[in-house]
Amino acid sequence: MGKEIIILTISIGNDGAERVLSELSSEWIKQGHKVSIIQTGAENYGVSYKLPKEIEILNIRTTSKIKPIRYIQQIAKSISILKQRPDATVLSFIVSSIFVCGVSSFFVKNKIVVSERNNPKECPSGKLQQKLRDWAFCRADVCVFQTEDAMKMFPEKVQRKGVTIPNPINSNLPKPYKGERRKVIVAACRLHPQKNLPMMIDAFSILHDEYPDYRLEIYGQGNEKNKLEKYVKRLNLENFIIFPGFCNNIHSKMVDAAMYVSSSDYEGISNSMLEALGMGIPTIVTDCPIGGARMVIKDGVNGILVPIKNTTALYEAMKRVIEEKSFATYISKEATKICEKYPLEKISQRWIEIL
Repeated sequence: MGKEIIILTISIGNDGAERVLSELSSEWIKQGHKVSIIQTGAENYGVSYKLPKEIEILNIRTTSKIKPIRYIQQIAKSISILKQRPDATVLSFIVSSIFVCGVSSFFVKNKIVVSERNNPKECPSGKLQQKLRDWAFCRADVCVFQTEDAMKMFPEKVQRKGVTIPNPINSNLPKPYKGERRKVIVAACRLHPQKNLPMMIDAFSILHDEYPDYRLEIYGQGNEKNKLEKYVKRLNLENFIIFPGFCNNIHSKMVDAAMYVSSSDYEGISNSMLEALGMGIPTIVTDCPIGGARMVIKDGVNGILVPIKNTTALYEAMKRVIEEKSFATYISKEATKICEKYPLEKISQRWIEIL
């Protein structure tokens, strides 16, 4: 008999956490489970990921522009929905939604599962918000983390009910590309300070002096876009670094690229990194907290790890992939083995065992 799962989130938008939720929920529907999604802010954040028609979408509308009042309205409406479905397990990934779950837990009988998807010391910002986050985690029945490092950053009470589950890898990735790769370096991420894209741009700028026929394509949306485009223009690289925005068919844009690069200062387990590895794209990422990159990449074997905030190391890694063709081919081949380790079907079943 299938389980009833209610996902409580701001929206199924364009961030990595929502990407995982959309893929897991689609897989759970295939397995015969019932999935509903409560969205508390779809009108502000939008819905970017496609979902099966069998998934029920419940949008909570608020009437106030004052944040505390809006939260109270979201909590009250969430409680009303959950009381009608006491046998459903509630799952939440986003900090603000986890707080709604924490308050709701006083008034409902539902099992509540929450998950940390980033570096707990950096996200959310501010000690008050982090204390509220920790309190909400204490109210949950199960707390899921991507890595052991992330779990150890929480109070002992949270760790005692913590489990680790890595991100799944999309089962519909294109097959690894064979042949001459395009002279394009790709990145896919939110355009946010966390991703330290100026460092990536600076590393590419150095590389460009030696290899002017290469381009950098940075896919994604975010409030840093205008700032980044101005920075690229100041470097006179606007013809070589582009920001195509959010892309639903990102895999087809990436699969034959020369390499995939991530320059994040901190990260959970990057979905685009996993998919780049799965497609056999030579992959370079920063070895950043909370250890997601080093959990899946063995430096020099199936990818390259570089220190955070180190422009020179990133440039040298990019140059190595260009110049050492046999090395690039080797790490590309080794990278595809990740698909056997974290398939969506296997990871989704681990979630069901907890839910």
